[in-house]
Amino acid sequence: MSYQVIFTQGTATVAVPAGEKIAIQSLTPANVFQEVGFPNFPEALDLLTVVDNTTYVSSAFTNATNVVIQASASGVYYSVGVAPDISNNGNWQPQPAPSNIADGGSMIMTAAELLTGIVTSTITQNRNLQLPTGTNLDLATEWAIGDSFDFTIMTLGAFILTLTVNTDVTIVGSAVTAATAGSAARFRLRKTAANTFIVYRISG
Repeated sequence: MSYQVIFTQGTATVAVPAGEKIAIQSLTPANVFQEVGFPNFPEALDLLTVVDNTTYVSSAFTNATNVVIQASASGVYYSVGVAPDISNNGNWQPQPAPSNIADGGSMIMTAAELLTGIVTSTITQNRNLQLPTGTNLDLATEWAIGDSFDFTIMTLGAFILTLTVNTDVTIVGSAVTAATAGSAARFRLRKTAANTFIVYRISG
């Protein structure tokens, strides 16, 4: 997953579009401000949070805004998107709450659900689970061509769960879980071009 870096003692002003969030990760205290404006006054900074040895993910901003990040004794990583994620070469692995997809005849996974990294479903018969479109994946967070993201699909019912393609997203390898409750399959999503992704079966 693409993310940006602010070096030690550095400062960055980050534009966050309306409806999107910012994820920020720092080992030492980093001040995070939102630019705010008042009539007849210059722009001011409102402290949102201090990120210290953790990963902070904001709520979605109603309006486009600028976020100012001030690093301290360590660098800061940040990413912007609908479901921004930072994976620091496997050394720091934040794990959001897994997504659970409701059982039904038409099951479609959103980009935000995929980006939790673990997707489950208690299916009552063999089901298909459709991937998000390439456009929705590209909008969800910052990707560079060649970036990848690993995720797991798990069936909680004793039936086969089959991952299916969507516009600009293809699958290489087996796309099914075993028909046993708790069976999981591991995949790697890779961006190959603008709005274009390939999903590879890598284990399970």
